[in-house]
Amino acid sequence: MPHQTEPLEKSSKGTIMRKASEVRYARDIGAAYQSKADGDTRHIDDESLPQYLSELIQTLVQGASLPAQDTDLFSYGVDSIACMKLRSRLRQLTPNYSKEFPLSIVEDCGNVRNLAKYIIRKRHGEADAESEDEQQLMLNLIQDLSTYTIVTHSLGNGCPTEDKHGEIAVLTGATGALGAHILDLLRNSDTVSSIYCLVRGTNKLAAEERVSKALEQRGFEGLSKSNTANHKVKVVRAQLGEPRLGLPDEVYSHLAKRANVIFHIAWAVNFRLKLPSFVKDNLSGVKHLIDLALAACRLQPPRFVYCSSTAAITNDLPDRSGHLSEHISPDPSSASPLGYSRSKWVAEHMCLAAHRQTPLQGHISVVRVGQLSGDSSTGIWNTKEAWPMMLSTAKVIGCLPDLGDEPLDWLPVDIAARAFVEAANISGARGDMPVYHVLNPHQLPTWHDMLQWLKKWESFEIVAPEEWVQRLESCENSEHSAMKLLGLWKKAYSSENKDKKRTPKFAIQETQKHVPTLRDVKPVDEVYVSKIWEWVQATVR
Repeated sequence: MPHQTEPLEKSSKGTIMRKASEVRYARDIGAAYQSKADGDTRHIDDESLPQYLSELIQTLVQGASLPAQDTDLFSYGVDSIACMKLRSRLRQLTPNYSKEFPLSIVEDCGNVRNLAKYIIRKRHGEADAESEDEQQLMLNLIQDLSTYTIVTHSLGNGCPTEDKHGEIAVLTGATGALGAHILDLLRNSDTVSSIYCLVRGTNKLAAEERVSKALEQRGFEGLSKSNTANHKVKVVRAQLGEPRLGLPDEVYSHLAKRANVIFHIAWAVNFRLKLPSFVKDNLSGVKHLIDLALAACRLQPPRFVYCSSTAAITNDLPDRSGHLSEHISPDPSSASPLGYSRSKWVAEHMCLAAHRQTPLQGHISVVRVGQLSGDSSTGIWNTKEAWPMMLSTAKVIGCLPDLGDEPLDWLPVDIAARAFVEAANISGARGDMPVYHVLNPHQLPTWHDMLQWLKKWESFEIVAPEEWVQRLESCENSEHSAMKLLGLWKKAYSSENKDKKRTPKFAIQETQKHVPTLRDVKPVDEVYVSKIWEWVQATVR
């Protein structure tokens, strides 16, 4: 492209005007895309398609080896950018097919085999095959993953005695918001002597840096040696999807014999993935952690606390009081249709099987977490969460959607962390496996109330959700983080879904009996929203 002497047009806010730029360079852009397409029009026959796709995907992600036809693409390393590139290349393989591929085609197919089948169907004008019955898959996964090894002999010399110097905790998900808050509580606890954080990382230093950065992002001190509490924190490289968690033998043996409590918080929060993409690292991780809890002869096995989500039962039938109960639902349709929600439902049943079939009975529980929000003191939230991204668009497009009476049932993450630790300290239930609802039960204030508070601090329009989506779609600032969720919002606020939204209510009575922190949860108020708003304005871009 020749050098341009004229600068790009900019808006009054100083951002580049995307549409004007596209008009100026339309011919060059079109030529570049045509050149790219021309270079990829060589015919790949149906038989060679799987091999071609494997090689293409390996190139896009720079994988060490070719993905097998049934390898989950997201476990292999395909991310959102690779999805976009792959979708473009897939389209070139069906020159006679006039319709656009779904934006989620890579996520929907999930592996090379299904992608090849999809391309072949489009080439030959065949209708899409019936989607796999995911509810049956949910039941099958419970059957496949809930076979636990019950050890009747110890690892080493004799049954280990309990540690007298304080509790040893195992924590996954320390690099996330809830996990970082739990880690800070544990390292400052007088009853905890060691916290083993199981973390992904290319090496030990990289894993430690991830945990330290996660703490600092939430307003806590990192893992500096100057903080004496940090001597308790042991960051260990792990792969939850691998047998024995990918841990060195000496570390695995030590934790099997000495850990008092296992907090399983880590999970892939990706609402575009289908259920099969959660099997290898997430659901297998639940099995491997439960196996760790059962791997030694223990008079008292460790307490195991699994972090689930209210999405696992959001479509369940309410009880007589109109609430969703604090019990495990036997019906797979109770979970929302998202792969994320369905994976949480499966994991709950894996925990239930361990409660019924292993020595973990009375030592295992499920904590369903509702919508968490920013810290109650600082307002610090998560820049990748949908609500902060949505609020940040007030500055970008000058409006926010009117969601009417949607309850502002947010629970500050620091309160959730305290409740989680309290729930983990409960053991001894021999009947039903305990299920705790860590959430804000208040239905007031509403989203509309919050918009009125925000208008005191910012000038913006309140528009219908559909109009808000349209304005965001035509936004000149295409690099803003909110654009990443545009597809999700377009679907959520489309005319066909507008009248389908149901705000479920969750029972919390049993939880409040056992978890003191949740007995005094206050409704969201204007002071708290102001802290979140200040953080959003300063942080979300």
